[in-house]
Amino acid sequence: MTALTIPDWLHAGVTQAQGQAMIVARQAYQLSAVRIDLPVLILPLAGTKRLELGPRQGEIAPGQFLMIHHATCLQVENLPPAGGGESYRAWVVALPWHVVELARTLLRAQAPTARRADREPDMEPFTIGDIRPLLPMLQNLLSALGTPGMPDAAMRDHGLLGVALALARSGHGHFLHACDPALGARIRLLVAADPARAWSSADFEERLHISGATLRRRLAEENTSLRALLREARLHHGLALLQTTRKPVKSVAQACGYRSVPSFTRNFVAHFGIAPSAVANP
Repeated sequence: MTALTIPDWLHAGVTQAQGQAMIVARQAYQLSAVRIDLPVLILPLAGTKRLELGPRQGEIAPGQFLMIHHATCLQVENLPPAGGGESYRAWVVALPWHVVELARTLLRAQAPTARRADREPDMEPFTIGDIRPLLPMLQNLLSALGTPGMPDAAMRDHGLLGVALALARSGHGHFLHACDPALGARIRLLVAADPARAWSSADFEERLHISGATLRRRLAEENTSLRALLREARLHHGLALLQTTRKPVKSVAQACGYRSVPSFTRNFVAHFGIAPSAVANP
């Protein structure tokens, strides 16, 4: 399937939509240890995305979609179109957990009891499909997001719910069986909303209604720590800014709570295996 099969309204709608993530890569690069904490739909509009998760590999081009169904960590490669002169571009649509739960509720209500009881959870980490069955619901979502001013949260969630249902009905509903996010993932999501903040253990204890001792014990059970989660969340926020904006590395480092660009660069390379300057779109 080629980029010509993507409707013009999709290209235009993503550009005009409020607050949407458009990954842009002016040059090819590969990233290691990319953490995903939400079910995510990725639609390339130009170029190719490759990914690797353990023994599984995948590749998608315009006209296809990639659905990552549950929290995971993978290796990603973004490749601009052959021939040069054009950047890799992909629209990323995250499905918040409350929208996933709404989709579960609606589909369970419609499914026969016997089928629900007999069905085994399907834990496919990711699937690849044809974009065409999703187009009507993607158009509805873009319509809600393209309204002048701040997008209405209820209308945005309604649009996302439609996309979730379309995925499920086209055989890509494995995200409906995903487990609720682990404590570490919940902490990363909180930090991602305000990465420059001087987060403390007390902040998470209050927001997650958990004691400090329980917080430390549960994170130890997940083989992580609060310090590691803060660093990881800030680095992923930096990655998102580098991929979706034209901010210089210095501004990105500051937005992630780093006072020193060398410190940000050193941690970025250690985690993703590539320098932030190689990902940036100046």
